[in-house]
Amino acid sequence: MKVKRMVKRMFAVGTGVAMLGATAMGALAADLKSYPGMFVDNGVFNGLLVVGDTAKPIDNLAVTDIAAGMKYVKPSATTTVSVEGDAWMVGTSSKSYELANNNATGSSIGGESWRDINTFIGDDELAALSDGTWATNENEYAFQQFMFFDADSVNNERNRIVKYDENDKDVSADHLFLGNGKQIARYKLEFSSTAQSDVTDSAGSADTTGTYLDDFENTELSMLGKPYKVVLARRPASGPQGGGGSIKLTLMAGAARDTLLEGETQTYTVGDKTYEVTLTFVDADEGLFTVNGEKTNKLKVGETYVLSDKSEVGVSEVLYQDYAGGVHSVTFFVGASKMELRDDDIGDATGAYNVKVGSEDIDGTTVIVTGTDDNSTFTVSTVEVNMTAEDDFFVSTEGKLSDVITAAGEEKEVLMAGSFDIEYKGLTDEKTHDLQLKTSSSRRYKLVLFDGDGKAVDIPVAYAESATNLSAGEDTQVGATRNNWKALKLNETANNVNGVDITSIHKDDYFVVTGGTAGDGSAKSYLLQYKGADRQSKSSPKIKLKNLGSAETLEYSVTTVAAGTTGTVATIKLGGYSFLVQNASSAQADDFNIAVDMDGSGAVSTAAAPGSLITFVDSFGSQWTPGGGDGPYSGQNGSQVGTDNSSGGSGANFGLVWNMTTPNADDFDQVTPSAISLNISATTGPEVRAALSGVTLLTPDGETEVSYGYTSMGTWIKFSEPSGDPDELTLGYPVKQKLPQVYFTSGATTTTSTAAGDLTTVEGVVGASKLASEVTDTKAQNLILVGGPCVNTIAAELLGNPTDCAEGFRPGVARVKLFEHANGNVAMLVAGYSGEDTRLAGLVVAKRWTDANFKGMEVEVEGTTYSDATIGAPTVKTEAVVEETTTEETTTE
Repeated sequence: MKVKRMVKRMFAVGTGVAMLGATAMGALAADLKSYPGMFVDNGVFNGLLVVGDTAKPIDNLAVTDIAAGMKYVKPSATTTVSVEGDAWMVGTSSKSYELANNNATGSSIGGESWRDINTFIGDDELAALSDGTWATNENEYAFQQFMFFDADSVNNERNRIVKYDENDKDVSADHLFLGNGKQIARYKLEFSSTAQSDVTDSAGSADTTGTYLDDFENTELSMLGKPYKVVLARRPASGPQGGGGSIKLTLMAGAARDTLLEGETQTYTVGDKTYEVTLTFVDADEGLFTVNGEKTNKLKVGETYVLSDKSEVGVSEVLYQDYAGGVHSVTFFVGASKMELRDDDIGDATGAYNVKVGSEDIDGTTVIVTGTDDNSTFTVSTVEVNMTAEDDFFVSTEGKLSDVITAAGEEKEVLMAGSFDIEYKGLTDEKTHDLQLKTSSSRRYKLVLFDGDGKAVDIPVAYAESATNLSAGEDTQVGATRNNWKALKLNETANNVNGVDITSIHKDDYFVVTGGTAGDGSAKSYLLQYKGADRQSKSSPKIKLKNLGSAETLEYSVTTVAAGTTGTVATIKLGGYSFLVQNASSAQADDFNIAVDMDGSGAVSTAAAPGSLITFVDSFGSQWTPGGGDGPYSGQNGSQVGTDNSSGGSGANFGLVWNMTTPNADDFDQVTPSAISLNISATTGPEVRAALSGVTLLTPDGETEVSYGYTSMGTWIKFSEPSGDPDELTLGYPVKQKLPQVYFTSGATTTTSTAAGDLTTVEGVVGASKLASEVTDTKAQNLILVGGPCVNTIAAELLGNPTDCAEGFRPGVARVKLFEHANGNVAMLVAGYSGEDTRLAGLVVAKRWTDANFKGMEVEVEGTTYSDATIGAPTVKTEAVVEETTTEETTTE
């Protein structure tokens, strides 16, 4: 009969262990390592901070800490590119490879060449150029390898550069450029002591007229990281002295070498290919093979046959004993590729032969071998291959030189039979902001720059009064009175010129202040507008200025000056610099005129005529200097800016000019970015127009009325010239110089791109705090709960309303726990056994949310300060659980 028997098994489980639930119920999407991402939507806090109604003040401090410390990684426009494997990016720790300026027409653009960085590279840069040893049949010879970048005879600066230009497919972009007939590079293998071979006949016997370099043949030689078998080493008969002083090396990469008797069959594996080879015919000087069923031609010594899979089979020796029982054999090689190097005069440093790959002479290559030959001993000192471009080659971003060469119908084997390549990964991806000359109407120009606090400001640089008359400012300056001109003032002297007040600042005028030095990066500029002042006789008189960047009103108390005198009435403080403000008219009247120490020198200029004008230094470092024909910054007929330019007429100096430069030499390496000049003029309408100089821009195929270019800073230039409308300029100016990323690569490489980001304070946190009693639906929004069940009713609800509100909490330990709702919203509990424990957990959330241990659905926090607190998984509480199983046994009774 069958008897059921109950069997009890004991096992341990941990209360609150998330892994059990994750395994049994499916892993939850929420994870503390994603904090604060689940509470942030487009940089704005998406949730509520909830504290208990009966919470102690210390819980409120925890809420404050969390709110103040909430930051997220804001994606930026920058991406870092890296090439892994055997690769060298052109440049050194002390020299940057820089972009060419668009300061000439395409074919005439000059820039920084590889040679300006390194005249050669070796194994420190590219592992394929590592030192090696050639083990000949008699000795071992150490060698070094190099890649040289020689100077061209003319226009060296126009080759091996990165420039913005139109390629042969009419695509305008930044390209790595190599000029037709110009050197790509020169490979050199140099022996420490000359490699030597006896000169022999085919039988290996010394022979002064022999053509065999017996010690070199049937050896292995590695070049540029690729192992070759030297299957033939000969002195061609056409060399000097009847073969002396000449050399031809036949190299096979990935080759098998053997000797077969006539009729014999063998199988060989080379790499991932298998070859079944049969010697089917031999005569006195040639042999014929069948390889994987494919018949070759009859091959003499030194000849090869290209198989259908592009592999090659070649003959290095034929033995034919023409008598009964004589040996009929051929020594042959079979493999992936053949390269032949030949030089018929090793006594000079020139060459006449191309590299031969397979049966093809590779245009653009020249083989140069140096050494000696006394017809007894042959020595080799160096083996070189000069590589030259056979066309203009434009390598675009993410492109390879080998692919461009192939697309041009040329032979990519020019790159040492594929042993290396050159790749262009584009310009480094740096943060930029747009500097603009734009119109607010057809008769107004504004120059958009960024002030010392990084805020965009619209500088009103030009207003068209008529077709021949410009004013610097926002509105018309034609009329009998000086009111409401909203002029732009850039000269700090308060004196009149020719009886006309052109420099003092009136109410609503704009002016620029710049402190520091542009050349060392310390300069900060601000655009301000004078909003008026109280006369001194008023109680507590004030002067008001508007900071156009922040939109804030700066208000300062007016310092009393004696009647009829000029003196300091206030001091502007911005960006860590101070700028004195003086009255330029009687301070006894409201809205008196002022003069400002615009350069922060500590004094206002009192020159009899306008001196040099204040410059504006953009927050990324470019300096904008006003200038003109007859004076620093000229209006119609060369009259100084600020004059009533209503007299009409134009002159040779007509126009307002702004010049942009990069004054801080630390912002770039060797190639000074082009200075860009904007010449603003007026035309019929009246309307404003602009002309650009200092750069030569390119209009891409298919576009009209717009042109583009770069400076060596990596500043992207766009100049729009719409017919019948004002011209506009946009400069994408980088915070850090954009540099070309050109790589020499060998073998297999991989490229990775990593996007960067900045830690940014989350907006909208202030005002998002609630008491627990103010939250009617705990699942309707994301919640950050501070305080445990004893003080926070929502925390109690999420924890199952425990009878003992301290259940699950231990003295000195705090919990940070996530809850995920079915609607996708989440709640995060930050609570401790005591208020101090809760405060510590709040600080950890605020300060250490990026800690590697801050992960999972729950962590415990234990310690005295946030910096030394321990963050870890919750403690597992073990308890016995009984599982009953039923088994059946069969017995006989």
